[in-house]
This record gives sequence, structure tokens and C-alpha cells, in this order.
Amino acid sequence: MDGHTDSSWLGAPLEQLPTPALTLDLATLRGNAERMRERCRALGLRLRPHVKTHKTLEGAELATGGSRRGIVVSTLAEARFFAAGGFDDILYAFPVPRWRLAECSALAQRLQRFQVLLDSPQGLEMLLQNPLPGGKRWLVWLKLDCGNARAGIRPTDPEALSLARAIAQGSPELVTLVGVYAHCGNTYGCRDIAAIQAIARDTTAAVLEFVTALRQAGIPCPQATIGSTPSCSHPVPEMSQLTEVHPGNYLFYDLQQTQLGSCRPEEVAIRVLSRVIGHYPHRGQLLLDCGWAALSLHGRDRGPAGCAAIEGHPQLRLVGLTQEHGLVEAADGRLDFERFPLGSTLALIPFHACATAAMHPVYFVHAAGKVVELWRPVRGW
Repeated sequence: MDGHTDSSWLGAPLEQLPTPALTLDLATLRGNAERMRERCRALGLRLRPHVKTHKTLEGAELATGGSRRGIVVSTLAEARFFAAGGFDDILYAFPVPRWRLAECSALAQRLQRFQVLLDSPQGLEMLLQNPLPGGKRWLVWLKLDCGNARAGIRPTDPEALSLARAIAQGSPELVTLVGVYAHCGNTYGCRDIAAIQAIARDTTAAVLEFVTALRQAGIPCPQATIGSTPSCSHPVPEMSQLTEVHPGNYLFYDLQQTQLGSCRPEEVAIRVLSRVIGHYPHRGQLLLDCGWAALSLHGRDRGPAGCAAIEGHPQLRLVGLTQEHGLVEAADGRLDFERFPLGSTLALIPFHACATAAMHPVYFVHAAGKVVELWRPVRGW
């Protein structure tokens, strides 16, 4: 029986699952979703959850509070998957590649509000040369780089204002400027909440200054959004002047978010279950049936816990990963093998939930120690 696709695992105790297995605590998921919605309500912001962490209909249903409206995707495979699942108001948060334009056009015609990002005049010209049929217009967000140094045009560049003007006023019958979008992923380099909030404050200020400049120049800009789970988990009051935010990881959280201060350890919903398959006393190690193919290598150089912490056993360290094997040692070198018999299960708290989730074809969602739902993510690009 294929344990990763067979629905007969519904109702099974977690300890019976085939390992490695990605598990999600349903109550924790719901709590994380509600707390983020409440933060946004308190600031008067719309929450547009990013779905790139979980990539599931169930997760997006939870994050949107059942509305199935207003999400962010990272891939066109995600966009098609969520469109087929009844979602609309989907923002493809990736500068539109020319070779994927036909797919974007099909989604724009299929949905009421399929939106794209631009950060260059060449991107705008591409849309103008490929108008949507039936009188529909391309719905465009201008991507700003406010310090994250990935995609985006810097709001202080003179070209940014002229690009916004061209989107909004150049061919209004073909293209509409929805708003400006900035991702403060540079918050992941912070060491404490104060530093995260400083970046959130600076990013918000840069976005709002640019929006003000647009309006003073007579350029309409209805929406302004920033996002990242660290910045949205401890939002600053200035963010209330935006219109929406777009965090993603918060539904699961992970070890990295705990280290950053985004969440408490008990708010991390994700675990990877692994079994002990070998004892090696001569080198003081346990062998697990979980390698990087079930966990990812992200985090291996980011602190003592590395790629994952081992729940309930702070004295243990995951010291090595190959494709299908994990090596565990005691931090003090004194490993009590009797506490971890062959076949016993350890719960790993991954450093980066997005990378770990991408390794699994199904998520085992549990309540009261038993599987209650199976979430199957979309894959591909």
C-alpha cells in the first residue's frame, strides 16, 4: 500500500504513519490563520495570503477564511490549480516571463481578477503588444525593491515614476495599474523583533512615499502592499496606512520563524516524523529514515539545530543528511541508545517549512493524535 496516496490513512494514529511523513496540527493551523487575520483586522488591512508554502486548496481555504478570494502565488502551476479549485483575485507575484505570457493570458481571460507583476518597461511593452481579448485589461502591480534586492525597481529611481505613469496612463484601455508591491524578505537576515520591525517600518515608508509621489503627479495608485511572515507577525502601526499585506509561511511557521521571534514554539504546526533505523554505538549515532529528500538542506549552517530540531529532545542534534538517511548525535556525546529503540519515532521541526513541504506529495493533518485530513499540494511551475 502506498502510504503517501492512500486515503485509508484517514483516522490512523500518527505513530502508524509511513515515515518520513509530513504532519500538520490542525488546531495550530487554525490558530495561526486566525491570529494573522486578527492582526490585519486591527490595522484595517486586507490580508492577501501567499500560498507558496503549502500550495494546497485546504490551506488557502483556511487562510482566506473561506472566501477563496485574494491570494498570491509564485508559479503558474499554482495559479491554474487554485483557479480550478474555485479561487479568484489571484496575484502572480513573479515578473511575467515572455515565454509564459500565453499562460498568463489564458488565466486573465478565465478569471475575473488575475493580476501580474511588472518591474521594467520591457515587461509593460510585452503586455501592450499582447492585449487581452474581449475588452479585458491586464491588471498590473508595480514591483518595488525597497531593500530586499531581488526583483523590483527601486522606488528612488527616476525610472520608477515614469514606469508607473506608463502603466497607469499609457494605454488605459489595455493595462490598469492596480498598485505597488514590495516584499521585505530582508527581514530573514534579522536577529530580533526590533530589527524586523525596523525593516518593516522602512519598507512601509518607502512604499508610502512612492505612492504619495505618484498621487502628487496625478497618477492613480489604489493599492499598496508589503509582506513577509516576520514583518506581518509583529506589524508596526505604520503598516495601517497600506491597503493589504501578503505573508505566507505563517500558516505553518517553522524553526527559522521561532528563531526570528515571529512565533512561539507551540505555534509551529509542521513536523516531519522519522523512525530510528540503526544504532551505531562506536560512533555515538542514531540513523534515521529521513534524509534531505524529506527535509531539505536549508538551515544546515544556521545554528546548532541545523536543518531541524528534534522535538522533546534538546540534547539531540541532527548532524548529517544524505538523500534518504539522517544522522543524530547527543550534543554532549553521551547518547542513551535504550531511549531510542529501533523503530521508535522522532518528530523533526524543520528549519524552513516552505523547502520541507516542497519535498512531500501529501501532508497528514491531525487532531487528537489521529489523521483527519490529507492535503495534496500542487507541484511544478
